[in-house]
Amino acid sequence: MCIFIIDSDESHPSKTTTTTIVGVTYDGGVILGSTDIITQLTANVFLCHCALGADTQVLLEDARNFLDQETTATVAAEIVGMVLSAYDINNKKNMLQTGVLLGGWDKNGGGKIYEIGFSGVVMEKSNFGVGGHGAVDLNDFLEKEWKKGMTEEEAEQLVVKALSLNNNINSACGVQTASVNSKGFTTAFHPYGTLPINAEKLELEHMNEKYLGKLELEHANEKPLLEYIRAHLLLLLNINEGL
Repeated sequence: MCIFIIDSDESHPSKTTTTTIVGVTYDGGVILGSTDIITQLTANVFLCHCALGADTQVLLEDARNFLDQETTATVAAEIVGMVLSAYDINNKKNMLQTGVLLGGWDKNGGGKIYEIGFSGVVMEKSNFGVGGHGAVDLNDFLEKEWKKGMTEEEAEQLVVKALSLNNNINSACGVQTASVNSKGFTTAFHPYGTLPINAEKLELEHMNEKYLGKLELEHANEKPLLEYIRAHLLLLLNINEGL
């Protein structure tokens, strides 16, 4: 769980987040995904975080003061880590704890992903990085699903599938992605209904309602039977959600 607190009032309750962030390397680039927002730091460097958005602007604005459009992902990660560390040191009564994934591409290093910890510690990840809500389970999932030499499309599908496992996503939400490679960058928004896990759930719900509607017309005088069938279908739907 990632926590982001920046408040001089020690009695202020801790703020937590249910944001999930994922980064994956593919053949020739890197892609980041988030159930919240993704921020572009430079021409070829993006960042996502599991923190409370408004407060995070303090961190991002400070980091941008040290960046230019030619800054590599490696240097950008060190700068963001430095800013995090500075907040941690200088705010004795406050805490600035956040999970950050930073990804980018440059002609010398190719695609790079960095996890930046609470105190500014920077760790380069060779295949993928995760943070935020459900990070432990997602790490296990990506250990099994990540494959060397994936195409950009395959990597994006993997990121979207991983993020759709966040059970806090609802119909008002979706997934943001940003992909960076030698050709530049692309960003995308994947609405709730198109996410792999939720699309299956919505399709099952639609099929159940359609089937029940047909039964109600055919067996209008058999209400006990219909109630039993409805309860059974709802049970199957709940079991499917738990898988």
